Amino acid sequence: MDLNYKLKNIFPISIHQFKINDFDDIRNKLIDYAYDIKKQDSVGVNHSNIGGWQSSTIDSSRDNDLLKNFLVDCLSDLPFIDRSYTFKIDAWFNINKNGNFNMPHTHPNCHLSGVLWLKIPENSGKIIFISPYEHIGHVEIDEIYSDEFKKSHNSFCNYFLNPIEGYMILFPSHLLHYVDINKSNKDRISVAFNMTFE
Repeated sequence: MDLNYKLKNIFPISIHQFKINDFDDIRNKLIDYAYDIKKQDSVGVNHSNIGGWQSSTIDSSRDNDLLKNFLVDCLSDLPFIDRSYTFKIDAWFNINKNGNFNMPHTHPNCHLSGVLWLKIPENSGKIIFISPYEHIGHVEIDEIYSDEFKKSHNSFCNYFLNPIEGYMILFPSHLLHYVDINKSNKDRISVAFNMTFE
């Protein structure tokens, strides 16, 4: 039978990805800043991290804060955001050593969440997003669709991104995600942040 086939994907989940130009100019300063904060508070906080260190939220009200100023510079001209909105950023550092990882979690009470990758050794853990439809759609996705269809249309129960130093991603804060185990012998360092729009 000859079919006039068309596909329309509805209700997409957007993950925005950016490459930070001139990242090498600030990379080491941000890494040093992360280690300085860890020296001041070696315990940190424990939200989703298993074995890793997570800083408290960086005080975003400080005008001369290196991390805050960098993030604001990167995110002020996002091409997909309505210009009538302003935003607030809450950010923190993550340092995961060998064997450390982050459990599945969401970021409640904000609009968008993001990650900036500062130091990513090989095999130090990818970020994995879990589809909101994982339980109700797993039979359809895993058993019916061909591999080619799934790859062409990102139809998966889980989707991963390999982190790249100097890249940043933004995603809906409700999207469940986790970070794989760091299998390298070096620190994996990232900045996580939440954006709230007004």
